[in-house]
Amino acid sequence: MSPELYALLERLHGHLALLGLAVLLHPVITLGRRGRPTRGQRWSVGLAALLLTLPALGGAWLYPTYRAEVKPRLLRDELELARAFESKEHLAFAAVVLTLAGAAALFAAGEEAEGRRLARLLLGLGWCCGLLVGLLGIFVASGAHPAW
Repeated sequence: MSPELYALLERLHGHLALLGLAVLLHPVITLGRRGRPTRGQRWSVGLAALLLTLPALGGAWLYPTYRAEVKPRLLRDELELARAFESKEHLAFAAVVLTLAGAAALFAAGEEAEGRRLARLLLGLGWCCGLLVGLLGIFVASGAHPAW
Protein backbone atom coordinates (compact mmCIF):
# COMPACT_ATOMS: atom_id res chain seq x y z
CA MET A 1 0.00 0.00 0.00
CA SER A 2 1.37 3.41 -0.88
CA PRO A 3 1.97 5.94 1.91
CA GLU A 4 -0.61 8.26 0.32
CA LEU A 5 -3.34 5.61 0.27
CA TYR A 6 -2.46 4.56 3.81
CA ALA A 7 -2.71 8.16 5.01
CA LEU A 8 -6.07 8.64 3.29
CA LEU A 9 -7.54 5.43 4.72
CA GLU A 10 -6.13 6.18 8.16
CA ARG A 11 -7.87 9.55 8.18
CA LEU A 12 -11.16 8.07 6.94
CA HIS A 13 -10.84 5.46 9.69
CA GLY A 14 -10.55 8.16 12.35
CA HIS A 15 -13.22 10.47 10.95
CA LEU A 16 -15.76 7.68 10.62
CA ALA A 17 -15.14 6.64 14.22
CA LEU A 18 -15.54 10.26 15.34
CA LEU A 19 -18.86 10.43 13.52
CA GLY A 20 -19.91 7.21 15.27
CA LEU A 21 -19.09 8.74 18.65
CA ALA A 22 -21.11 11.84 17.83
CA VAL A 23 -24.13 9.71 16.89
CA LEU A 24 -23.69 7.52 19.98
CA LEU A 25 -23.88 10.51 22.29
CA HIS A 26 -27.58 11.03 21.44
CA PRO A 27 -28.85 7.76 22.96
CA VAL A 28 -26.40 7.97 25.86
CA ILE A 29 -28.03 11.25 26.84
CA THR A 30 -31.65 10.55 25.92
CA LEU A 31 -31.99 7.00 27.27
CA GLY A 32 -32.07 8.51 30.75
CA ARG A 33 -35.64 9.59 30.12
CA ARG A 34 -38.50 7.42 31.21
CA GLY A 35 -40.62 5.48 28.82
CA ARG A 36 -40.06 3.13 25.98
CA PRO A 37 -37.07 3.79 23.70
CA THR A 38 -38.13 5.85 20.71
CA ARG A 39 -37.59 4.93 17.10
CA GLY A 40 -34.99 7.71 16.85
CA GLN A 41 -33.06 6.30 19.80
CA ARG A 42 -33.07 2.83 18.26
CA TRP A 43 -31.96 4.21 14.89
CA SER A 44 -29.17 6.25 16.45
CA VAL A 45 -27.94 3.25 18.46
CA GLY A 46 -27.94 1.06 15.35
CA LEU A 47 -26.23 3.73 13.26
CA ALA A 48 -23.63 4.42 15.97
CA ALA A 49 -22.88 0.69 16.28
CA LEU A 50 -22.39 0.51 12.52
CA LEU A 51 -20.28 3.68 12.41
CA LEU A 52 -18.01 2.33 15.15
CA THR A 53 -17.77 -1.20 13.74
CA LEU A 54 -16.80 -0.10 10.22
CA PRO A 55 -13.66 1.80 11.31
CA ALA A 56 -12.71 -1.15 13.52
CA LEU A 57 -12.87 -3.42 10.48
CA GLY A 58 -10.98 -0.83 8.43
CA GLY A 59 -8.34 -0.61 11.14
CA ALA A 60 -7.91 -4.38 11.05
CA TRP A 61 -7.40 -4.07 7.29
CA LEU A 62 -4.82 -1.28 7.75
CA TYR A 63 -2.97 -3.04 10.57
CA PRO A 64 -0.65 -5.22 8.41
CA THR A 65 0.67 -2.10 6.66
CA TYR A 66 1.06 -0.35 10.01
CA ARG A 67 2.90 -3.36 11.42
CA ALA A 68 5.26 -3.56 8.43
CA GLU A 69 5.86 0.12 7.66
CA VAL A 70 5.16 2.27 10.72
CA LYS A 71 5.52 0.16 13.86
CA PRO A 72 9.23 -0.75 13.46
CA ARG A 73 10.20 2.94 13.40
CA LEU A 74 7.97 3.66 16.38
CA LEU A 75 9.46 0.82 18.40
CA ARG A 76 12.93 2.06 17.54
CA ASP A 77 12.46 5.83 17.87
CA GLU A 78 9.10 6.58 19.54
CA LEU A 79 8.36 3.88 22.10
CA GLU A 80 5.80 6.07 23.86
CA LEU A 81 3.79 6.39 20.63
CA ALA A 82 4.01 2.65 20.01
CA ARG A 83 2.62 1.96 23.48
CA ALA A 84 -0.10 4.56 23.02
CA PHE A 85 -1.09 2.91 19.73
CA GLU A 86 -1.42 -0.49 21.38
CA SER A 87 -3.49 1.03 24.19
CA LYS A 88 -5.66 2.75 21.59
CA GLU A 89 -6.30 -0.54 19.83
CA HIS A 90 -7.35 -2.30 23.02
CA LEU A 91 -9.65 0.55 24.02
CA ALA A 92 -11.14 0.62 20.51
CA PHE A 93 -12.00 -3.07 20.80
CA ALA A 94 -13.64 -2.39 24.17
CA ALA A 95 -15.57 0.58 22.72
CA VAL A 96 -16.97 -1.51 19.86
CA VAL A 97 -17.86 -4.47 22.08
CA LEU A 98 -19.53 -2.25 24.69
CA THR A 99 -21.48 -0.39 22.00
CA LEU A 100 -22.65 -3.61 20.34
CA ALA A 101 -23.61 -5.04 23.74
CA GLY A 102 -25.49 -1.83 24.56
CA ALA A 103 -27.32 -1.98 21.24
CA ALA A 104 -28.27 -5.61 21.86
CA ALA A 105 -29.47 -4.74 25.37
CA LEU A 106 -31.56 -1.86 24.06
CA PHE A 107 -33.19 -3.91 21.32
CA ALA A 108 -33.91 -6.73 23.78
CA ALA A 109 -35.16 -4.44 26.56
CA GLY A 110 -38.55 -3.63 25.13
CA GLU A 111 -40.41 -1.70 27.81
CA GLU A 112 -38.28 -2.91 30.72
CA ALA A 113 -36.60 -0.03 32.54
CA GLU A 114 -33.81 -2.30 33.77
CA GLY A 115 -32.88 -3.20 30.19
CA ARG A 116 -32.81 0.46 29.17
CA ARG A 117 -30.57 1.29 32.13
CA LEU A 118 -28.21 -1.54 31.21
CA ALA A 119 -28.17 -0.37 27.58
CA ARG A 120 -27.43 3.20 28.61
CA LEU A 121 -24.62 2.07 30.92
CA LEU A 122 -23.01 -0.08 28.23
CA LEU A 123 -23.40 2.61 25.57
CA GLY A 124 -22.00 5.24 27.93
CA LEU A 125 -18.98 3.08 28.73
CA GLY A 126 -18.50 2.47 25.01
CA TRP A 127 -18.65 6.21 24.38
CA CYS A 128 -16.08 6.91 27.12
CA CYS A 129 -13.72 4.28 25.71
CA GLY A 130 -14.25 5.73 22.26
CA LEU A 131 -13.43 9.22 23.48
CA LEU A 132 -10.14 7.94 24.94
CA VAL A 133 -9.44 6.17 21.64
CA GLY A 134 -9.94 9.41 19.76
CA LEU A 135 -7.62 11.35 22.05
CA LEU A 136 -4.96 8.64 21.83
CA GLY A 137 -5.48 8.50 18.07
CA ILE A 138 -4.68 12.18 17.72
CA PHE A 139 -1.56 11.74 19.86
CA VAL A 140 -0.41 8.68 17.91
CA ALA A 141 -1.13 10.23 14.50
CA SER A 142 1.17 13.12 15.38
CA GLY A 143 4.16 10.83 15.03
CA ALA A 144 2.94 7.55 13.57
CA HIS A 145 2.35 8.56 10.00
CA PRO A 146 3.35 6.92 6.75
CA ALA A 147 6.44 8.97 6.10
CA TRP A 148 8.38 5.79 5.50
